[in-house]
Amino acid sequence: MVIRSHALAARQIKGLEQRLQKAETALAKLASKPGQDAQTLQEKVDRLLETHRVKEYLNVTLNKQIRYPKVYSTPGRPTTGRSFRRVRQTTLTLSYQRQETALAEFHTLAGWRLYVTNAPPERLSLQQSVFYYRQQWQPERGFHLFKRGRLPALPIYFQDEERIRGLMFLLTLALRVFTLMEFVVRRQLSDQQQSLAGLYDGNPKRTTNRPTAERLLRAFCGISLYFHRDGSTQISPLNCLQQQVLKFMGFPESIYTLPSLAPE
Repeated sequence: MVIRSHALAARQIKGLEQRLQKAETALAKLASKPGQDAQTLQEKVDRLLETHRVKEYLNVTLNKQIRYPKVYSTPGRPTTGRSFRRVRQTTLTLSYQRQETALAEFHTLAGWRLYVTNAPPERLSLQQSVFYYRQQWQPERGFHLFKRGRLPALPIYFQDEERIRGLMFLLTLALRVFTLMEFVVRRQLSDQQQSLAGLYDGNPKRTTNRPTAERLLRAFCGISLYFHRDGSTQISPLNCLQQQVLKFMGFPESIYTLPSLAPE
């Protein structure tokens, strides 16, 4: 299935234009002070084009001119008999222009995507295929939690291989809990056509029907457990958001109720 998203095309074209403008600004700065070392200048240009990812769309030309002007040994107006020496003088110029053919091709291909499925058209239409593809679970999100999320696996300070294997086993179990939590809550919200508010710091009115496990767990950060001198215990009462989250998870509120340990 071959489709084109106009919104995606607009984002891609806008992103490329912004990168081109940044690259051209940096190139203009280099052109104003190119220096005298052609290799150093070329390395800066290559690094700049690579950083902004515009190597295919900008044609940069580096010109090198070498002159040997006369430098007289004594001051004053030059005469026929005065001694002089030749000094090597290198002049570098930098020019650039956009590759209009490559840009036109990028604009033509922007927004186009290929989808492959073994489902027959009678079972899955084009619109349904795109919808389910966008709503599918992405395993890469779980790997991201191991790298920079709430389940960081790196850096690993263990030296023993068995301990490293044990750590990854525990993190994998936690990832399964995170994934199941998101799946259950999102399914409940979809079935009941509801959304949750209060999960975003600084914007309590913002709602979502696809909350992440991290935000769901963060909603319980304010709970405190108190142990009194008489042996009794007390826990902070649940607010409305916490009660909603437990409801969508399928957990009873009694899991946050502790029996009193006070002596009879």
